[in-house]
Amino acid sequence: MRSAVGFLCLLSALVSTGYSLSCIECSAYNSASCSGPSVPCASGLCASSFIQESSPVGSIMQIKRFCAAKAQCGETGSATYGYVRRHMINSCCDTDDCTPEVPKFVRDYKPNGFRCTSCFPPNSEECDPAKRIGCSGGEDKCFIHLFQHNGIDTEFAFRIGGCATESMCQPDKFSEYSYEEVSTTCTQATQ
Repeated sequence: MRSAVGFLCLLSALVSTGYSLSCIECSAYNSASCSGPSVPCASGLCASSFIQESSPVGSIMQIKRFCAAKAQCGETGSATYGYVRRHMINSCCDTDDCTPEVPKFVRDYKPNGFRCTSCFPPNSEECDPAKRIGCSGGEDKCFIHLFQHNGIDTEFAFRIGGCATESMCQPDKFSEYSYEEVSTTCTQATQ
């Protein structure tokens, strides 16, 4: 009887305080795992965003763990700029501080007929409209992210741009450029 009363007290405390899931928040570059603090999540799901970047010199994995809304789970995307191809998959789980699985990346490099201006490597403030690349898979947007660095001794700005899916038009999908994002354009690609 005593344990039933204790359980009911615990249950009522959880209901009255609005129990929320706790999730790990962290990020790492060139790794498929990271560790960080556990934070309460009102959204109800823990997510990991895995971004695999491939180029002729190799490939790297990035991870970002965060609290997610259900709509973010299973989100995928890709971007192509210069000689770099970037693929993103969000994976979710629903228990305290759980670790979502590393997904299997399926790449679709089939040309789709769209073309965009390519800005890479990120060493210039302007993009050359004559440098166009072909898009592939579901990439039907042209994106340009302008980043700016205002340091104590240095200031510079640069753009990266190319083909992307709608989900990759956001500058947070390029978190390794840890500079201030000044502007983003994302337009329908043309053939």
